[in-house]
Amino acid sequence: MTEVVAYLHKRRMIMMGAVVLLAVIAVIVSYNFQMVPATYFGGKYNLLFIYALIVYKLIELPILYYLLVHRNLKKLKKNSSYEESLLKFKKHAKLLLFLIPQGNTVFGVIAYKLSGSILYFLFFSCIALITLYLIKPNKFKLY
Repeated sequence: MTEVVAYLHKRRMIMMGAVVLLAVIAVIVSYNFQMVPATYFGGKYNLLFIYALIVYKLIELPILYYLLVHRNLKKLKKNSSYEESLLKFKKHAKLLLFLIPQGNTVFGVIAYKLSGSILYFLFFSCIALITLYLIKPNKFKLY
């Protein structure tokens, strides 16, 4: 379990670095190029759609954490086939640590395209960073 925790911690730090790197690249691109907001639906509902994306993401992240990490950690504590459960836990935790930056980046790009403001992309990047910061593999204990 110790090596799995060390691996997940390393992966978490890599993902946090990737989110920061994407945010810096987005700021540089935003500074050099002007983005015109999309006019889907006449541009009337763009902000409402962005707010819906934010609410969706805030609801989705705890559910993903529960389904991919918390539930498998409980099964790992109870299960007799330790190695198989440990591999499943590692696989799902890796998936979670990938899905958080990926989903927030996609939603941030959509929000950036709809609003023309880099602030929404940075907001989704902050959500990803905070979520990755709160998920601490060092706290995963079996006892």
